[in-house]
Amino acid sequence: MKLINADLRQLRAFAAVADELNFVRASERLNVSQPALSHTIRNLELELGFGLFDRDTRHVRLTDKGRLLLVDVKTVLDEFETLSNKARALAKNFVGTLKVGYLIGAAVDLMPAILRSFGELYPDVNIVLKEFDFSMPDAGIRSGMDVSILRPPIVADGIELAKLVEEPCVACVSTSHRLAGNTSVSIFELLEESFVAAPGAGIWRDYWLANHYRQGTSPKIVYEAPTFESEFQAVASGKGISITPMAASRFYARPGLAFPVIRDMPPCEVSIALPNKASALAREFTQMAVALAQDRSNQLLIQQNKAAKGLPLIPQFESSEA
Repeated sequence: MKLINADLRQLRAFAAVADELNFVRASERLNVSQPALSHTIRNLELELGFGLFDRDTRHVRLTDKGRLLLVDVKTVLDEFETLSNKARALAKNFVGTLKVGYLIGAAVDLMPAILRSFGELYPDVNIVLKEFDFSMPDAGIRSGMDVSILRPPIVADGIELAKLVEEPCVACVSTSHRLAGNTSVSIFELLEESFVAAPGAGIWRDYWLANHYRQGTSPKIVYEAPTFESEFQAVASGKGISITPMAASRFYARPGLAFPVIRDMPPCEVSIALPNKASALAREFTQMAVALAQDRSNQLLIQQNKAAKGLPLIPQFESSEA
């Protein structure tokens, strides 16, 4: 019986090419050259004694044996990642309290996974959560939080920002509004509208009022709302419109609202903020959150590519192995 001497580098290369079915994208994902990736896959196939991919100058496809092996390879990689994380956690032996602030609605889909993963690795750390509304867009990072999950922009003197995700901005309008039937709008179609705004003043409120595009003119502010609940209620009742992240349209939507994408406004971000002199515990939390968000983003991109092409779970992408 032949013993297989495949290493983790080869298994990760196989999994990346299997996910992407494209050597160019897989090499970018792994941060290696395309020839090096091709060489790694060939060596693995020689070690295994069978081909993992059928490939030519246009297509890359998993073989039947490659498809069967992929399931077990991903299990091995997941288990090794879990083992590595646990070993790192045991070595660091973190204890104490971590105060985590978060802006209402920021990373609402990521927060449970971040907190669960961190809690599993560091069960002796007491995580204290505190939610902040739109009147404090820095989510407490200047008033005692160890780390804060927020939406830039903020004044960043003495603060480090690590991006988690980015997403389109959308206009929030009532279903009776003239733009409600549009799938997308221009930012310049919105500037003369009456706006529902966040309380207070500063660059964060200016950003969501699109003041950058107004050339010095003032927005028409008809209502101030500290939460998505009050903001969307005001818009649905016809007081005005607002600009908001796409995630809010998924998690806070209600009847009476429409959310056309603002096609010429750059994506907004969700980031983790921490002080320049942050604790090792705060930096560990940040590192884990960024890695988890990146993994989620990669998986989402793969699924979007498949869906856009109407492809099955194991798709066929045009590719050049070169």
